[in-house]
Amino acid sequence: MKSIKTILFGLLFLTTTMFAEKNQDQDFENIKYQTEIVVAVAANFKNPMEEIRLAFLKENPKSKITLLFGASGQLSSQIRVGAPVDLFLSADMDFPEALYREGFTKNKPKVYATGKLVIMSQMQKSKSISMQEHLLSENTKYIAIANPKTAPYGRAAIESLKYYGIYEKVKDKLVFGESITQVNQFILTGSADFGFTSLSTALTKENTNQFWENIDSLSYTPIHQGAVIIETGKNRSKEEIIQIQIFFDYLFSKDTKLILSKYGYTLSTK
Repeated sequence: MKSIKTILFGLLFLTTTMFAEKNQDQDFENIKYQTEIVVAVAANFKNPMEEIRLAFLKENPKSKITLLFGASGQLSSQIRVGAPVDLFLSADMDFPEALYREGFTKNKPKVYATGKLVIMSQMQKSKSISMQEHLLSENTKYIAIANPKTAPYGRAAIESLKYYGIYEKVKDKLVFGESITQVNQFILTGSADFGFTSLSTALTKENTNQFWENIDSLSYTPIHQGAVIIETGKNRSKEEIIQIQIFFDYLFSKDTKLILSKYGYTLSTK
């Protein structure tokens, strides 16, 4: 896991990822106090979240919602320094639970979805060769994963590689994206031979990759994704407070469950 490799890939894809995922610092500054509900969302949940937002607005046309996407760890760091966020949808429970313990949230984290890990490539995969053999092959030069320090799907990828006993053999092939969005760019451009990403990515209409394959869920810790309402510390009207709660509750509705199922997520029954 050579840090120089991460830097080189980051520089190589600086231009493309600027279009795929905006800089959080600039986004937060631009929307400050200009919208009723601001939702910080883990990058893996981008497509379903956009559908959920549109479905909610059809039922609540007076609401105004801004979505910001990024790695869960980066988003939680922004919240800690005062980013004007009302809701935080993480790709795990750890980051929102930490915010709750530190007094940044109005409620305990609640699981809104459980995600799944897949491996994806632009290359043709031989049916006679296992995925582990493909990753170990000398023909495989780069394997993309999200930064495990800030992205839960990156942590899940590391866990899976260790579960199959090949982590030490492939760790020098690993290249790191700051989030699932950047990993998907590595895969899409073919700059990484394989990449670990979310099932929701594989199920989008925009997915043009040659193949994808589910990773056995026994090989990684279940990806329970948590949502919290943030203590913003700014003046809020009674109507805005009510709308924030209504939108939070909508994340656990039957309508949302239908959207989640399209992208391979399951809605928590907890």
